[in-house]
Amino acid sequence: MQAVNWKAPIAVWSVYAISCLIYESFFNVPGNISVGALSVFMMPYLGSSLALYLNSKRKLFFDFQANSNTNNSTGFLDKVVTFLVPLILVLQVISWIYIFYHVDVTGNSKEFFMSLRNYSINMTSVVPTFLSYPNGICFAAFCIAFASYRCKKKNRQLFLLSISILNIFLNDLQTSGRAGMAFVVFVLFSSTCWDWRVNRINPSGFLLSIFSITIFTQLPKVLREGYGSIFELGDLIQEVMRYCFSYLNTLTELLMRLPDPNWIGQRSFLPIYNILSRFDSSITRQAIHSVENSNVWGYNNYTIAGELIRDFSYIGCFIIPFFITLFIIYFASISSVPLNIAITSYFYGWLIYGSITNILMMGGFLISLVCLFALSCIEVHYSVSNK
Repeated sequence: MQAVNWKAPIAVWSVYAISCLIYESFFNVPGNISVGALSVFMMPYLGSSLALYLNSKRKLFFDFQANSNTNNSTGFLDKVVTFLVPLILVLQVISWIYIFYHVDVTGNSKEFFMSLRNYSINMTSVVPTFLSYPNGICFAAFCIAFASYRCKKKNRQLFLLSISILNIFLNDLQTSGRAGMAFVVFVLFSSTCWDWRVNRINPSGFLLSIFSITIFTQLPKVLREGYGSIFELGDLIQEVMRYCFSYLNTLTELLMRLPDPNWIGQRSFLPIYNILSRFDSSITRQAIHSVENSNVWGYNNYTIAGELIRDFSYIGCFIIPFFITLFIIYFASISSVPLNIAITSYFYGWLIYGSITNILMMGGFLISLVCLFALSCIEVHYSVSNK
């Protein structure tokens, strides 16, 4: 059973950097991609690669083999996914009932979803904390359901995986955002590339499935912007292309006006600061969008390196991903292979999402990572108690 090796992060960096350079050569992108931006963007992936290289005895898996010599019991994971995915669906339904009851918008769907977007940007979410925090576990539930499907590939696992994706879609709609569904696409795409390269599986069918899911990543934007014709959808496609391949340009622009680092991780650990702000009035609660926008199409994302370099200068771009990867490797290595696959799926989603931003800035993603780590510890105790 082949494990993820230290070259994986470098491969992600290389593919995205080359894609951005190709896109810039064919389209009129504001600004340019500097050598400095390419180098700074590489640093988080070098940190992650070094962590993998130094811990080569601890494995990250994307495949499952029932006849392997590793601890591959799926019993714990089956119980978790069977409970967690339906529970989150119930929470999503309750959240949407709450939204429809409290959002007073009498106009069309565009006004309704723009209203939800404005609530999110202004840090006045309609959904109360006791619902929004549990809803954030939907990303962990997706990784677990995805791992369960990779292990068994039965209709029941496929159904639960579909429900987990629906949960993320409903969660995105609460803010009219696209981050969650983009994460789903990145995980599915990385597994398809793995199966194509390692398992020699024809990727065409999987890529078509991913493309169909990709459409839903843009639906929240379609709803809030009110696209109503084929010609307007053409503009949307152009914007999707910009959304995919412009972040090295935004990083280049950021490096030209880089502020002094704050050294306390105000942006990198934003969810933690926002939680603390509920108990300490001296800490200012911030939205993800609160930092000024780039001059490149007004975007506010600067790759995974953007917020790290704001907080911890250049060294932070290397050190923080190094330690995050160390934690991921440790908790995956003490897990059974199925839960290891779930954590590895999250790892790949985090890596690929690094082409846009560090998803750990978003509360739901941080909560989900902590949830996966906690399940790893619970599984160890569960295994010991059943011996």
